[in-house]
Amino acid sequence: MGPIQFRNYTIQADVLGLKKNGKLPDIGLTAQRYTLDLMGASQQLQLRSWITQLERFSVNQPFEWQPETWYTLKLEASVDGDKAVLRGKCWPKDQTEPTEWTIVGEDHVPNVIGSPGLFGNSKDSELFYDNLTVTRNASGTAPATAAGAQ
Repeated sequence: MGPIQFRNYTIQADVLGLKKNGKLPDIGLTAQRYTLDLMGASQQLQLRSWITQLERFSVNQPFEWQPETWYTLKLEASVDGDKAVLRGKCWPKDQTEPTEWTIVGEDHVPNVIGSPGLFGNSKDSELFYDNLTVTRNASGTAPATAAGAQ
């Protein structure tokens, strides 16, 4: 969703997963070639670069979530010197946004650019997105002409 040259931005969306045959989907957001994944089967949040490179960069945080409940996911990606700094939050949509980040990671072999996007694994059950926004960080360089960028 946007030019590959985007960097230093935040993507946010409300997400909902349904349960089918005892299984929940994986729901996520991508920013600057990183993914914040709300993982159904393992009940955790994961920050990662490419799925095939989990050993190179991934951070996991236990996070229990319920089916048929809307959550807000927020992923901030930024470049700080020679590293990428990723910050993620997840909270029930009907609650106030927490002040602290739920999960944080630093990648010392950074992806410095990349389009915002959505990630989902719905092979086990359905997932939904709503209220998607993409905003530049205070020091960001995402053009204001991008859809949803401010």
